[in-house]
Formats: sequence, C-alpha cells, structure tokens
Amino acid sequence: MELTGHSTDYIVDGSFPQAMSRFVRRAHQRWPGLFVYGEPVHPAAAADWQLPEADADDYASIVTFSSGSDMEEFWEENGYALDASNQGPYAVFYRLHAEPLQATKVSGVRVGSPEAADTVEGTALLMSQYYAVSLVTPADPSVDQFSKAVVDDFAESFRETPLAGE
Repeated sequence: MELTGHSTDYIVDGSFPQAMSRFVRRAHQRWPGLFVYGEPVHPAAAADWQLPEADADDYASIVTFSSGSDMEEFWEENGYALDASNQGPYAVFYRLHAEPLQATKVSGVRVGSPEAADTVEGTALLMSQYYAVSLVTPADPSVDQFSKAVVDDFAESFRETPLAGE
C-alpha cells in the first residue's frame, strides 16, 4: 500500500499518557462506535482508557482510531484517507526518549496570554525526558476540516485540567 495521510509532529513532556487518555475520550465523543487498535471501545472502557507503558527502544508505539468496522475496512483498502462522510482513520505514533532534550531557542510560542508567550519566546528548553509524537490524519489539517478537528482535539487534550487520579 502507498503511504497516505499527513503527519503533524510534536515533542511532548511526561504528561503525554494522561493527555492520550483525554484524547481517547474526545475521540469517543466524536465517534460513539469508536475503535482503538482495531477493536470497539465501550463507553466505560473509554472513560478508563490508559496508554500502554512505552519502552525507550528503537521502535515507535502506535494507537489507531476509527469510527467502526466499516472504517477499519476502508482503512485497509485506502489507508489514511477521507471516506464519503469526509472523515477517516487516524493514528498517534509515539516514542519515549528517556534522555535529556535541550533546545537553544524556543520560538512560535502559543500560550494563554501574551505575557506568558513573551516570557517563553526565545528562551532555552531543558527536559529530562520526552516523547516524540506523530499524529497522522487523513489529510493536511490546514486544508481539511476533519483533520484540523483531530489535531485541535489532540492539542486540547494537553490543555485540559487533569481529572482526579491523573
């Protein structure tokens, strides 16, 4: 199969597992018949979903999302593509890097207030470990409304207040 889809790449902190739990709950709101890893996710399971433990190895882990068995079949035939309803399967590829990350200059900062952005813009970044993440959507989110909604949901999953126990 020819490679399809559009990758939006991130470096994220240790809150990634909790954000992924929130991302799965958001996906279940979009698609009540949500499939994750090719299997149906029932409402109670979506509420308690946890990211499997990541290994710091050379292989990426993946979480796949589809609206149900019909989209799973569509995915097999068409890859990451939009179906007749202008929706499509998507996935999150991730890898834990249990090593320090240092960036000499942070730019393009988007935070809640201009003052906070000014505080961060141009500073150095130090992290003790991080996740490299690729969110693969059916199309480029700059031109496709569905893909943009998925990317927005992913980003919003990091901004939400953690739930009790997270």
